[in-house]
Amino acid sequence: MVALQSSVDSLQLEQNDKDQWSRLNNVEIKGVPIKNNENLFKIVESLGEHIGLPVLKSQINFVTRVPAYNSKEKSILIGFLNRYTKEDFVAAGRAKKELKACDVGYSSCDHRIFFNDHLSPGNKRILTRVKDLARVKNYRYVWVKHAKIHVRKNDGSPATIVKSIDDLNKLQ
Repeated sequence: MVALQSSVDSLQLEQNDKDQWSRLNNVEIKGVPIKNNENLFKIVESLGEHIGLPVLKSQINFVTRVPAYNSKEKSILIGFLNRYTKEDFVAAGRAKKELKACDVGYSSCDHRIFFNDHLSPGNKRILTRVKDLARVKNYRYVWVKHAKIHVRKNDGSPATIVKSIDDLNKLQ
């Protein structure tokens, strides 16, 4: 029975890795309000200009809105044709920590705009669990880079990459 559970766990981890691999060129942008008849390409171009990384339509595979879990908001999902462009876009967006919706032409300044890697459903669940555990165990840092979940106890401690729920047991 233990061997069977181990095989199932291994298959789930492998499937999650494949799901994540298919999303590696994607960026999820949260905090941009929905407008009637919006042009998502124009919104992405405007965001690119504001973060100092102009984006051409020819660099984008697709752009769409997707519902966010447990929210009325819909995130913008951008699929770039090139992973390096995607990584540069996320880094530039994260560097503009105080970018708000009103900075890119919206009337409301209530929404801060966040630039994130597009995580697989499995990795989103793991990230939620890591954040919860980090609060309980007083970890200072939890972050995602290149679609990998990192956690660090404090400034001097090494970072740990969390790939599965089982990895949570390794956190002290």
